[in-house]
Order: sequence, then C-alpha cells, then structure tokens
Amino acid sequence: MLLKYRFWSLLCMVIFMTSCAGSSPYMKPSATMLTPTKEKAVVRFMRPSGFGYAIDFNVWDGEKLVGNSVAKAQFDYLAVPGRHIFVAVAENKTFMEAELEGGKVYYVITQVRMGVWKARVGLVAVNRGSEFWDKVQEYERGLNKLQSDTEALKKWEDKGKSKIKAVLTEYDTSLKASGKWPRLKPEDGR
Repeated sequence: MLLKYRFWSLLCMVIFMTSCAGSSPYMKPSATMLTPTKEKAVVRFMRPSGFGYAIDFNVWDGEKLVGNSVAKAQFDYLAVPGRHIFVAVAENKTFMEAELEGGKVYYVITQVRMGVWKARVGLVAVNRGSEFWDKVQEYERGLNKLQSDTEALKKWEDKGKSKIKAVLTEYDTSLKASGKWPRLKPEDGR
C-alpha cells in the first residue's frame, strides 16, 4: 500500500512540474510577437517544455542581455543582420552561432535539463528540416508570449557584464574550435 501511495505521489508531482508555466521578473506579458523588417531579423526564443518550470535563464547576444527563457513561453529579439553568438549559462555554458538576414524570423528552442548541482541549459537551432521545423507554428499559438522588461534586464546586464565577457573570452580562445555548437544559417529564416 505504501509503495502504491509513493508511486501516485511521485506521478502527481512529475505531472505538476512538467505542466506548469514559469515566470520571470525580467519579462512581462505581450499581446503580440515582433515582425521582422528589411533592416532587422527576429529571433524567436521558445521554451515549449514545462520541465524545470521554476528555473529561468538569461539569453545573451554577445555582451547584450536579450531576454529570460521561461517555461511554456516565448520571446522575440529584434537583431541586426549579420553574425551573432547567443549564450546561456547555468551549470554549463552553451553557445549558438547565427548568421541572420533582415526580413526573416529565426527560431531557437531553449531547454532545461537536470544537472549535478543545478540546472543545465541548451539552445537548439531550428534549421530547415530539423525535428522542430514543423512544430514552431504550433508553439507560436500555444506558448505564453513575453517581452523583455528593459529596465530590469539592463540592471541584470550591468551586474553580469564582467562574467559574460569572461565566458565569451573562453569561447573565443578554446571552446569555439570544437565546432560542436548549433548554428543558424541565413536560409533557416522564414
């Protein structure tokens, strides 16, 4: 009987933890998503999973903090065309290289996984023909829409600037050469 009780308790806890949407003091609700212009691209960061709902993490474009990834939510970043390096840091450091064209929307799936001491994060480039290519439109309709709270993000950016500079230096000097990082190419935009 005790084993059955533990099983059902554990099952209920797992369902609760994977179905909740998170929140962040750095983000606020948005009624709409951004539209790209000829001079700018939109990078849409989506976190469809509710796993680790209490864990949110910052996404950087180089030294610029662009948003906070929240469970069951999405946010947009208006980016200038050209090369970018997106970074997220938790127990691990993850990077994504991007070559963006103006007038297009690019998609990135953000992920949280269990780590040893704290959560691990991931950035998945949605490339043409990838497993998420046909799913992003469904996610757009179902995920909470957020936008950055510019003032709150700016304070956090100022506080974390030296740390992200060190992470980017490490990337340039040793991690970039591995070539294992996901990449968004110009043709991955829609």
